[in-house]
Amino acid sequence: MLNDTWTQSLSQILGWAYFVLWSLSFYPQLLHNHRRRSTEGFSVDFALLNLLGLTAYTVFNACFLFSPVVRTQYAQRYPQSPEPTVQWNDFIYALHGSLICCWIGSHFPCARFWNFKSKPQRVGVSTLVAIWGCVGVVSLAVLWALVSASWEWIDVVRERTPTDEITTLLTEIYHMEVYVVGMIKVFLTAVKYTPQVVMNYWRQSTAGFSIGAILLDLAGAALSLMQLVLDSSLQADWSGTVGNGAKLLLGNITVLFDLIFIFQHFGLYRERPVGKKPGLSEHDPLLDR
Repeated sequence: MLNDTWTQSLSQILGWAYFVLWSLSFYPQLLHNHRRRSTEGFSVDFALLNLLGLTAYTVFNACFLFSPVVRTQYAQRYPQSPEPTVQWNDFIYALHGSLICCWIGSHFPCARFWNFKSKPQRVGVSTLVAIWGCVGVVSLAVLWALVSASWEWIDVVRERTPTDEITTLLTEIYHMEVYVVGMIKVFLTAVKYTPQVVMNYWRQSTAGFSIGAILLDLAGAALSLMQLVLDSSLQADWSGTVGNGAKLLLGNITVLFDLIFIFQHFGLYRERPVGKKPGLSEHDPLLDR
């Protein structure tokens, strides 16, 4: 009993620790843009996809915390560990991140308002395809549930009235939508980093992109995964990691891309000014003699 209490306390500490680190990770880029009065070197695609992904993650966590329907469905699917591993810090982090990303996103269309001097960036075609694709997936999920949800009623033995059938149909749609929204966040996380990685590659520099945000992001992801593993071990059932697959995948994808950014910043493009040829230092002359 004492060991379980200690483990629960440790889980809470890990949860709020990664909440603080991930929450703080939004500010270095925000302050970096304002200090430079520019968004040059920071991808508009990254900012837009990050905002959409965090909004989806906010909805996902809110449903698991506040919806009796979703919590009941989760308990039925994972009877060995009926309590979702979604925590309050997950929801607060996502909501806070969405608001800060709205602020950062406004740097692009409202550059004059912020007195920025950066050149306007166009949203990439692949980003628009990803966004509309996510909207299409949610729409198709609803249609699929409307058309074929009846196959999930076979396991219920009691005879239903028409009212029961309507209620069950809406419940299944709602439950499926929650997981679809969570997977959208995972998909957007996997996609959102790519434009920034590509921009750094083409510019042969990470100037304009805050590495401080990445270091905080990496530390938060590691603690998030540790909390998820600890919560599942506390329940003596590893299905909790699968039941909260969004959090599991988010942590691993984030770690992977953060390591790529760190390698770019400290390895490939270390102290390399924009536009200079590889192999030259800041002390070399601009023109050959």
